[in-house]
Amino acid sequence: MTDRNLTLDVLKLVLALMVVALHAGFLSEASPLGNFITVQGLFRIAVPLFFVINGYYFLSVNNIKSLTNWLKRTLSLYAFWMIFYVYFWLRPDEFSLIELVKTIKTLIVGYHHLWYLSGMIGAGLLTYLFKNSKSLGFHLSIICLLTGVAIQYVGNYHLLSLPILDKLANMNFIHRNFLFLAFPFFFLGYLLNNSKYKNIITTKMLVIGITIGITLVILESALNFRNPKNDGGYDNYLSLYLVCPLIFLLANNSTKTTKNKTLALMSSAIYFIHPLILSILRKFTELQGTGLTVLCILLSILSSFLIISIHKNKRFRFIL
Repeated sequence: MTDRNLTLDVLKLVLALMVVALHAGFLSEASPLGNFITVQGLFRIAVPLFFVINGYYFLSVNNIKSLTNWLKRTLSLYAFWMIFYVYFWLRPDEFSLIELVKTIKTLIVGYHHLWYLSGMIGAGLLTYLFKNSKSLGFHLSIICLLTGVAIQYVGNYHLLSLPILDKLANMNFIHRNFLFLAFPFFFLGYLLNNSKYKNIITTKMLVIGITIGITLVILESALNFRNPKNDGGYDNYLSLYLVCPLIFLLANNSTKTTKNKTLALMSSAIYFIHPLILSILRKFTELQGTGLTVLCILLSILSSFLIISIHKNKRFRFIL
């Protein structure tokens, strides 16, 4: 077995737990400001940082054969979890043209948290397309990033006078998708693995940069919370483009290694299973916010061991 970066695996686990806390509404019962700064601020670091990590390791996908293998693995993962959650998104008893359109949209974009996988697939294909035109790809990724941020803010602050345009801007999949969120961070990770600067940035520089980045995320979310014109949550923060790659580089520079893949598998299992746990807890308990977060994390961790044990069977490797 090859050595793994232990710090990076721990980071992935922490990110997965942040996603759980985000979806569970951490601190919602205790502090509206604390809830917004975490759920609509700090915890939004998680998914873009996952994309940075994915992009960094996409460097090995350098020909059609490796791209095909990568697509097969990712599509199999996507198909399995879409089928796993089919009860939550398929409504055959409510068939209509509108429901058909919604179903097609869900199949393409992904149910709930599974948009991450559809986003990664699209981002991976775009990254492969620009693997020999990195400068063009980088400039396009910046345009996509800024477009996503702009749509998010225009929607949340209702700056469009036409109701239909305002409604479109407030649909998550319009700004939270492979093009406007996944690709900018995925391609950034890809570029980091190509960069000669990744190993010469000192730990001190990274820590300072991360501190500034986290401060900016907190300030951006706090300002949105305080602004009475704001309406809605946030996925696309400009400050994430600074803090996410720096956190990754700090973890990636760690010399602590392990041959055990359990932590990495746990992070994936927790990410994929936690919405089911949340749904069950919300149906059968009165828990909210922090209490719901803690119990969901505990049950998701326990469930992850079962999923990992199933994954160890060669026939079910595709589930993680």
